Amino acid sequence: MSLIDFFYPKRCPVCLDALPPGKQLICAPCVRKVRRVAGPVCYLCGRPLSDENEEYCRSCRRRRPSFVKCMAYAEYSSPAMRRMIAEVKYHGDCQLLDYPCLDFAKRKADEVRGYGIEALIPVPVHKERLLIRGYNQAEEIADRLSAVWKIPVDAGYLCRVKRTAAQKELTDTERMTNLFDAFRLSGEPGRYGAVILVDDIYTTGSTLESCTRVLMRAGVKRVFGAVLLTGRN
Repeated sequence: MSLIDFFYPKRCPVCLDALPPGKQLICAPCVRKVRRVAGPVCYLCGRPLSDENEEYCRSCRRRRPSFVKCMAYAEYSSPAMRRMIAEVKYHGDCQLLDYPCLDFAKRKADEVRGYGIEALIPVPVHKERLLIRGYNQAEEIADRLSAVWKIPVDAGYLCRVKRTAAQKELTDTERMTNLFDAFRLSGEPGRYGAVILVDDIYTTGSTLESCTRVLMRAGVKRVFGAVLLTGRN
């Protein structure tokens, strides 16, 4: 046992209990408790659908997103997943991302391989928030996906130039207004033809949509999304 394992043992992302030293990333009983996205999903945003005969969710039928499609790992409605992402975002326990990101990456590896992706682009946080928090959870997720997919992460290609209000407190219309002109390209235009935007949570899709529009104006032809958690329509 290393001193790091002794003083700072890894924790299970579901129950948050300490794990035994070694390579274990989740408690064996907790594997069954992860509420992964399964069954019929929207062809565009990847959110679970209640009707298997539907192809698109209500939101995507009303307003088609600019990105090609979004892949999601688990449902945000799971209390364990909400608690896990809160521990990551507000308490810095990024190790909790190890298991869900590895599982997500392995499950989507074949699909991603067919997209011809050139880079993973984490949704950026504002520099003031980054200074306070010390990390960007979307970049932490992207780094873990990159290790499996063997696709480079370009964390500096987009930047957030406006410190926005918390999205969870706003209506759908307010979310888009809140994000208007919030993102800018900070890399070289025309560098990529196909990318995956990476974020922690997909709710209305306004963040991914805003970033996608910036990327497409910069010459990216195909933008995909990969999020750890997604809400239902």
